[in-house]
Amino acid sequence: MSTSDLLQLISITVVISAVIYGIIQGVYYVLSRRQKDREEYLKSFDTVVAQLSSDKKASQLSAAILMRRYFDLRQNRRNDDLHAETINVISALLRTLPTGVFQKTLGDGLAYAGDLSGADLQRTNLQDIYLGRKTDPIKMDDKTDFFRADMSYALVENVEGVGTIFYRAVLFNARIKNCKFHNADFSCADLTNAVFQNVSLLGASFGGAKNVPQEIAKTLDSKGKCTSGDPISTVPVNNGKKVFFSMPGNMSMGDELLTKSYRDDLKRKGYEVEYYKKDDYPEFGQFTKIKESIMESSAMVVFGLKQVKVEQGKLYPNTSSERSMGEKFLPTPWNELEAGMGLIRNLPILLVKDPSIDSGIFDEKLSECFVSTISTVDDIGNLDSNAEYQTWLSLIK
Repeated sequence: MSTSDLLQLISITVVISAVIYGIIQGVYYVLSRRQKDREEYLKSFDTVVAQLSSDKKASQLSAAILMRRYFDLRQNRRNDDLHAETINVISALLRTLPTGVFQKTLGDGLAYAGDLSGADLQRTNLQDIYLGRKTDPIKMDDKTDFFRADMSYALVENVEGVGTIFYRAVLFNARIKNCKFHNADFSCADLTNAVFQNVSLLGASFGGAKNVPQEIAKTLDSKGKCTSGDPISTVPVNNGKKVFFSMPGNMSMGDELLTKSYRDDLKRKGYEVEYYKKDDYPEFGQFTKIKESIMESSAMVVFGLKQVKVEQGKLYPNTSSERSMGEKFLPTPWNELEAGMGLIRNLPILLVKDPSIDSGIFDEKLSECFVSTISTVDDIGNLDSNAEYQTWLSLIK
């Protein structure tokens, strides 16, 4: 090899080496930049999450809105893992937050996720949120779980959820529009006053659900599954006269049979009976739901049953009226609250009380023309001849 050939080979080698070095440097720069960007985004995410716990409401709301940007990062392929983490943070907060502006702002942010497949939204407070999109539908799957979530007054729009779980969810006065919920699980859900508009429900389960709209109910097979492949729209139904039952969540078998006897008799007479068992009370907005139910009712039955046993105590302690108290039974405090709401509305109230219950609303010294009283020891098998019961019925308008 001549000297000139050797020099030419060296020159080519130098050029190739320089190109390779440049490529390596470029790749290193890009990777370093991406790593730096990732670290910056993770740091900003932590900052925003910390801001959600601020003592200042304005800072909390700002952080709630900023959380939405981390859903956009997934679309930009910068930080896929923050998509799931953002959902987890929001859902964790919504399990404890009371209904309000902060709660709604966080809940509304879930719509920005675009894909809620696998999202764990169990027991979250989703009251009054907007979960929808005007363009591409929100995706859900059979691992998207709204178990016992409270979606009262929520608007769910343009969602495609195959097998999505709404088991025991509260959809009181919720609106569901332009959605596909094939094979979804609405078992034991509360659908009171829920409105479905252009919703495909083929294969969806409604077994044990409360107040299923009649347009859906007529499509259900013997197992409670929707057999219609056509979109379904429902119409809010006015069920006529409704009677609200104020009763404990925990009852003895005898008390269960007692309340059932009154419930069955009223249903035979054409009344709709509204009541809540222990597990029916929502985790958030309890007063609002009770108030709504009582506002829609034409009458009330208050069951004063043994719930608290006081073996020894004092009445009016540290006052001039203080005195000792022997064994005494007390009813659930919810009786007083719910009866008070009924009194404000001037509803005809029937008190069905245990003979040992004699305080508060059950005080025998109280007398109102629209309040009737029956003892639990009265013959419930012959209510039609019970004067107090018939007087109360005559007041229902």
